[in-house]
Amino acid sequence: MRERFAELQAHGLDVVVVLCQKRENVAAWLNKHPLPFPILIDDDRARAKRWGVYVPLNYDSVHIARPATFIVDATGVVRYARIARHQLDPAPFDELLAVAVG
Repeated sequence: MRERFAELQAHGLDVVVVLCQKRENVAAWLNKHPLPFPILIDDDRARAKRWGVYVPLNYDSVHIARPATFIVDATGVVRYARIARHQLDPAPFDELLAVAVG
C-alpha cells in the first residue's frame, strides 16, 4: 500500500491499517519505517476476532490475525472483504482499485 498510496489518494481513497501487535513494537517499527497513512492498534485482538480474521492456532501460526483487506464505503457498507490464507497472501492491488473506484 505504501508504494501505491499516492494513486489511492488521487482517487479520493483513504487507507487505515489495523495491526494486531503490541503498541511498543509497532512504534519502534514505525520509527524506522514511517507510513503515510494512519495505523490503529488492536493489541488485544478484539477487533480481529470480531472481523473473523483471528487465528488462535494454525499450521503456520499461533495467536495472530490473518492479513485482511476491507473496502468500506462512505456510508459504512463493506464493499469488499478478502482474508488472506497466510501472511504472504496480499490482496491484488488492481482488484482493490477496481472495486474502490468502480
